[in-house]
Amino acid sequence: MDLAILSYFIERLRRESIGDPVWISSKEVFEYSSQSVEVAAVLKLIRASHGIFAIDLLCRNGLFVDMGATYRCVADCVYEVHFLLERYPEKSSNVQKFIEEFFSKTIDGHLTSDKEPVPAKKIHAAMVRSITGKVQDEAIQKHLSNIYVAFSGYTHAGYAHIMHMFGGSPQSMGFNISGVNDQKQIDIQSQLVESAYISVLLAIAFTAQKLGLNELHREVLQRC
Repeated sequence: MDLAILSYFIERLRRESIGDPVWISSKEVFEYSSQSVEVAAVLKLIRASHGIFAIDLLCRNGLFVDMGATYRCVADCVYEVHFLLERYPEKSSNVQKFIEEFFSKTIDGHLTSDKEPVPAKKIHAAMVRSITGKVQDEAIQKHLSNIYVAFSGYTHAGYAHIMHMFGGSPQSMGFNISGVNDQKQIDIQSQLVESAYISVLLAIAFTAQKLGLNELHREVLQRC
């Protein structure tokens, strides 16, 4: 895993596709003037890339619960990118609905929205079609659903996920709120970090190809 190359690729994708946001002095925020599918997809990948840095750091410190919550966010972003760009440059009614809901939440005091979000099952279905070329693939659909449900517990503080923190030597059993100090467990969890890292790189390559950035697409695939 090479976090420096991930940072390089995501910034290159941003520069070559959507450029810089503009400073809105009246609100003292940076924003993109174009509320487009391209901007939404690249911003989702930026969030996913940031998440890879976070789960790597959390994993190395044995903070597996928060690692799981962030992993769920990374996975959601990857699914959403495939959903947004599945038929690019065409935009389905669900893609348009997603974009409207996404941009309705602004940093200057409007972080909630009355726009209806696109159901997760529709996003997952688009992900399946995007990676398989099939209208439906029950095995992959079930796999995505299982990931979504399993990692929801980390996000919503599920019982089993909280209990993941309990352990230690017989003399000092307890909840390891500062991190699980077990190298074997860290090594096992690090495989999940590597998997997430590859999934984000592949999503960057997918996006570059969809947006016509063929050289970037080729270079990213060489590092997967």
